[in-house]
Amino acid sequence: MNRLKNAPYLKDQPKEPMMEAVILVGAGAWSAYGKDGNGVGWQVLRKQIDDQEDTKPVILGSEQLTQLKRLRVARAEQKVIGLYQFGEMTQTELTALCHNLAIHTAADKVTLSDNAGQLSEDLSAYIARLREEQTQPDSLIELIADSASVQGDKQEKADNLKPYIKKRTIDGKKGLYRITPKMEKDTGEILEKTDWLSDCVEVVGIGKGEEEYFTMLSFVPPNERQARLLALPLKEIGERSGWQLLRMNGLNISNKTHLKTELADYLQDCSGKPVHHVVNVTGWQYGAYILPNGDVIGDNRQRVYFNGQSANKGGYSTGGSLESWQREIAGNVAKNHFMMLGVACALAAPLVTLVNAESFGVHLFGGSSSGKTTTANIASSIYGHPDEIRLSWFSTALALANEAQARNDGFMPLDEIGQGANKKHVEQTAYTLFNGIGKMQGAKEGGNRDIARWRTLAFSTGETDLETYLTAGGIKTNVGQLVRLLNIPITKACHFHRHRDGKAHADHLNQATRRHYGVVGREWIKLLIAEQAAGESRITTQYQGYLSKWLERLPTEASAQVKRVATRFALLETALQLAAPLTGWKAADNSEALLKAFAEWVNEFGYHSREERQVIEQAEAFLARFASRFIEFPINPTASEPKDIAGHRVLANTDRGTPEQFYVFKQVYVQDVIKGFNEKQASEILLGCGLLKQGDTKGYRYLTRLPSKIDPKRTRCYLLVPMSEDEDEATASD
Repeated sequence: MNRLKNAPYLKDQPKEPMMEAVILVGAGAWSAYGKDGNGVGWQVLRKQIDDQEDTKPVILGSEQLTQLKRLRVARAEQKVIGLYQFGEMTQTELTALCHNLAIHTAADKVTLSDNAGQLSEDLSAYIARLREEQTQPDSLIELIADSASVQGDKQEKADNLKPYIKKRTIDGKKGLYRITPKMEKDTGEILEKTDWLSDCVEVVGIGKGEEEYFTMLSFVPPNERQARLLALPLKEIGERSGWQLLRMNGLNISNKTHLKTELADYLQDCSGKPVHHVVNVTGWQYGAYILPNGDVIGDNRQRVYFNGQSANKGGYSTGGSLESWQREIAGNVAKNHFMMLGVACALAAPLVTLVNAESFGVHLFGGSSSGKTTTANIASSIYGHPDEIRLSWFSTALALANEAQARNDGFMPLDEIGQGANKKHVEQTAYTLFNGIGKMQGAKEGGNRDIARWRTLAFSTGETDLETYLTAGGIKTNVGQLVRLLNIPITKACHFHRHRDGKAHADHLNQATRRHYGVVGREWIKLLIAEQAAGESRITTQYQGYLSKWLERLPTEASAQVKRVATRFALLETALQLAAPLTGWKAADNSEALLKAFAEWVNEFGYHSREERQVIEQAEAFLARFASRFIEFPINPTASEPKDIAGHRVLANTDRGTPEQFYVFKQVYVQDVIKGFNEKQASEILLGCGLLKQGDTKGYRYLTRLPSKIDPKRTRCYLLVPMSEDEDEATASD
């Protein structure tokens, strides 16, 4: 007996005889396994049978099934064998395989299953019977193999006459053609009938998204030179929506229904093609970074493909070089604090996810000609053309949420806040943008879609701060919004470098940002990738170091809100210091610029809780504005009874030294005085500053009975005593 040759991957099989040896059999076995085991058929089967990820199956394709006489398909001591069929396998080939296993293995459990792992036939008894009959092995297997070879020749001739699809140029028209061979009976000559299906298109892979699969297509649209990669959902192949998507991207397709059916079959054949990861958000994905235009920075061995859409994707191009950006822009920005702040915001955007920080934004406000637009152009030039990547507040909250997904882990420059569609839209947009989560939406097929999530860093400008802008529209600003979008008054640039004055300096920068853009952002991402490669925690460690310094600078009475903002500035400093090789700026100048910006923010916000200040200011404003809604005591006989009574007002008595007092009815207190705030929290704040007097009865901490001379029933009310000017100033300074 001749020495047997090992079948493909036999040496990789487990050496435990009782562990199932997996064998893929049939004409489609190799396609199912794919390159390096990445074939979809094998991946699906492996999950069904719980096979170990690093285990390779034995593969018996059409060629191996004709060579069974010379192949060892399983170890001699193997007891358990599973055959999984992919594609056609004749009964003769199966019989030959069973004889091989009966003669050359000790297998007593052999099963044949389909490509989904479902049992087709238990072959154990048949193989045992073959052993008992002790048939002459070599002659039998040789006979069967020869028979299979003859059948293979016949099949090959038949295959030569099967229709197929191939790229060709016929009569000057290049594309995919369906070719139907036909043999001339008299001469034996093979003639071909050709039908044009479409422009040239190649199936280059199978795409795997979070919810569905795609076929990955590559083609060159008319009048373009570069191939376009497109992810076409498998569910849309052959459907009207699928043809529309292909045509919309520049692929010409036959209008004949029967030919489109043939093309659909061709487009969905992804067997043996590599897997692409199809994602709907940009930023950090599978070890690489995706820009909003789909460009991938870093190692893309995982084949990441961005299937989303940015409204400004065309702006993410490049102009000039890193050196020209450093010379014309960075060199003229150095030592100008608020211009450096804008650059810090742009650079910090991809760091948000890397250090697990929150989304936030910076809003620079000030009068005209203060440098807001120039600063925005400088910051935007990091990643692309400043005019083309900038977004507008004149958008719906949903539109900007979609754009945030397309700029996940990225920078979002916004135009003047005064250009918002209306103030309510600006409020909703600010909340949605920094909340980092979209609306829950139902899916057509039932259930709900995956909730959209993102992290981003926004940069906005305007003549007024967000709070003033919204208040002008009668909208109360939530304190949480003020620590997510930091309102910072801008100071004009004072270092003009080689330019004669501020106007010449600004004019140069505005022109330069339209010539030198996009390159430094790509270099910055590469630098961050290198930092991560040097150590996963390296960036986080540097961030934690700057964070400790920022928190140590704060006074002990600083509120939690101020500490949150300090973490934002720690992130900005991490970005500026890490990017020093790109900007050329000194570490001391970076720190000074951010300290200046933080000081300006504190001057606006204060070190203490902004919510406490809002509660106190609202209560005082109510008493000052609606004092006429209170019934005075002592009673003024000439005064008419007020409308919409809010309570009782006891006038100050200078002789007794008693201050003015307001007894506010419960409903008025909750619905008017502390409107928009939690009752208990607001009452504790007013109690703490002395504006609200503590109740005089156990169990009624915030309520005080009216004096009997005012109300014999002694109704319980909230007793508010306006603070003196000295107390007011002390509270304001807090």
